[in-house]
Amino acid sequence: MRSADSSHDVLVIGGGPAGSCAAARLRQHGLSTLIVEKCAFPRFSIGESLLPAGNRVLAEIGALGKVEAAGFIPKFGAEFHRADGSGSKRIAFRDGLVPGLGNAFQVERARFDALLLDHARALGAEVRMKTTVHSVEREGSGHRVALAGPEGEQVITVPWVIDSTGRETCLMTQQKRALEPPVFPKRMAVYTHCHGVARAPGAEGGNILIVRLDGGWSWIIPIDAERTSVGIVTTVAGFRAAGLAPEVFFQRAVAGSVKLRELLGGATPTMGFHVTSDYSYFRRELALGRLVLAGDAAGFFDPIFSSGVYMATWSGKAAADLVAKAHAANRDLTPLERRTYTRTVKRHAGIFQKLIAAFYDDDAFDVFMTEPVPCDISRGLISIVAGHAELTWPLWWRFRAFLLICRLQRHWRIVKRPAAGPAPLGAPATG
Repeated sequence: MRSADSSHDVLVIGGGPAGSCAAARLRQHGLSTLIVEKCAFPRFSIGESLLPAGNRVLAEIGALGKVEAAGFIPKFGAEFHRADGSGSKRIAFRDGLVPGLGNAFQVERARFDALLLDHARALGAEVRMKTTVHSVEREGSGHRVALAGPEGEQVITVPWVIDSTGRETCLMTQQKRALEPPVFPKRMAVYTHCHGVARAPGAEGGNILIVRLDGGWSWIIPIDAERTSVGIVTTVAGFRAAGLAPEVFFQRAVAGSVKLRELLGGATPTMGFHVTSDYSYFRRELALGRLVLAGDAAGFFDPIFSSGVYMATWSGKAAADLVAKAHAANRDLTPLERRTYTRTVKRHAGIFQKLIAAFYDDDAFDVFMTEPVPCDISRGLISIVAGHAELTWPLWWRFRAFLLICRLQRHWRIVKRPAAGPAPLGAPATG
């Protein structure tokens, strides 16, 4: 095994959106940056629906123009449906309270991720593909990192590490073992890509469609002119109790929902059915002396509001800014900086956590689906759904009012509930 001092200031582990954005931002700060990625790009990934707030991050790292020119489907809003077809709600991002959040994109992640990684490379980051990190150990004023790639095994020393390895636990440092108490049941998704999914005409054809099911939901995301990403999210316990193969479970869920049968009646899968899980967790400490967690390596909540890629890019940029400041002073992160980064990321994610909790609560979902939501709070909710998680006063009071009305709805019928409830996952077709 070869051993060498790295000429790089920062090692970024993982070339997904968090790692690529971190590396691009580090290069903007003038730091020598190495990205190691275990896969060869382009590679398949789920999570194709972006949020308008993410455009600001892409613009700050200089990548927005490239994303806009890539031909991805524009996303101008979202549609929420009840499984039995008894109600629906369409939101347009342009109607939100915060200007500049009018649209996002539906992306094929293989192309999108490769675009961001190429952008970091174009800014001067070195990229090593098919390279795995076996260990990261603090040593002196930096880290001793064991790598394995096409050129064999190597040990390098590097001052800073940003861990953006995603939800996978192949690099399980002691820092990542300490988790916050879970706030949601453990969930998973069964998904595929399909041809033949009908779309609305015009701009609304790029909307994400979400169908609420009993204990879960389904996404329908157009990713190019022909293909649509379709998935069913449920609890791990519910999937195990059903005792069905992933494809059978998926088909049973579609058959049991009037709305899904309507939306997916002409759909034909174009690939096998995939399964992914671990949809709710957060590490306790997101930053140590010279190691920072970003993206899904730090934490992740349910993808119902498409916050995953946004939080990855946003935290990647934030991690890079944090590292650059301390590196310029030739010091470790201070305890205050470490706490502030951890709290800021968790506070940002916590806004989505509250929305997710409301989505799964029957009473709160009734409030969310009402047109309009009482107390003139709809425009604020739209901006938050668009990803604006930094709550200024106009957003803060509207969001707090929404959560209060949701709690009151449990005791008094402030809004009406449809006669039929959500379809149970795995139930046979009815109607």
